[in-house]
Amino acid sequence: MTNIPVFLSSDNNYAPFVATTIASICDNTDSFIEFYVLDGGISQENIRKIECLNKQFKNFNLEFIKIDLDKYFKGFKETEKITKAMYSRFLIPYLKPEINKAIYSDVDVILFGDIKELYDEPLDNYWLGASFEEFWENSVNIERKKYLELSDKHKYFNSGVLLLDCENWRKHNVLEKLLKYSMKYKNVLQYPDQDVLNKYFECNYKIIDKKYSYVEAWFELDDNYNFLIRHYTADLKPWRISPDVNIKEYPHIQEFWKYAKYTEFYEELLNSAYTKNEIERHIRHKKLFKACSKIEERLKSKTCK
Repeated sequence: MTNIPVFLSSDNNYAPFVATTIASICDNTDSFIEFYVLDGGISQENIRKIECLNKQFKNFNLEFIKIDLDKYFKGFKETEKITKAMYSRFLIPYLKPEINKAIYSDVDVILFGDIKELYDEPLDNYWLGASFEEFWENSVNIERKKYLELSDKHKYFNSGVLLLDCENWRKHNVLEKLLKYSMKYKNVLQYPDQDVLNKYFECNYKIIDKKYSYVEAWFELDDNYNFLIRHYTADLKPWRISPDVNIKEYPHIQEFWKYAKYTEFYEELLNSAYTKNEIERHIRHKKLFKACSKIEERLKSKTCK
């Protein structure tokens, strides 16, 4: 049986979610997983807590790869929500030159099925497999294509779950080109690592099924879809919502907590989760903000006529 290489990326703040994602992957597969954590500053105590998962699961190995973020990404765009650690996925094919095919996953995901299904997907001579954001194709992705100077034919993808042809990345020096694009478009990037990957792989990547990165927007179109990977991209992450709270706007919260319970971070996460009243207040503010934004758009539209 082939071992499956899975790369995750984290700074110290996201260490608990590395552990939760690993637990969900291991619990849903009979395959042996080689986890490589791109370490953007995880403390020794949190590394120890993540490694404690070997008490629960025997089908994985874990290696932390220290990334010198300033060496590779000095001067790259950062925001309150976007750190340099996010760019580290660009390095994956070069960190382990013996690996020719690999999976990259964000750590705000939970597996509902066997990750081997994703790994076995053929890339059909493309160097990247990713999930097309079809639900935003006629809205926010129009603007993204403009500021990135992308073709109208390009299908903008989400970079949260990727299937990589590492051999061809190395052979064609993809890293150098990604770094150049990162600096060229620095002042317009809104989703830096994702925007850059879309620019480089413009009209030239394998579209993998949406079941491998099922985000909140899909539920508005099909809430019964049989997905394999639940990607929590909403503004309120599952670890912010107490496990005893059921709110339709944020589905599959209990599944996150099911796997958080396997980790050494469970009590810590539980103590920092929002109560039902806090969440409902957040939802009311969010709806009010959206309503005001729509009114503002209508006013601008009338002014322009």
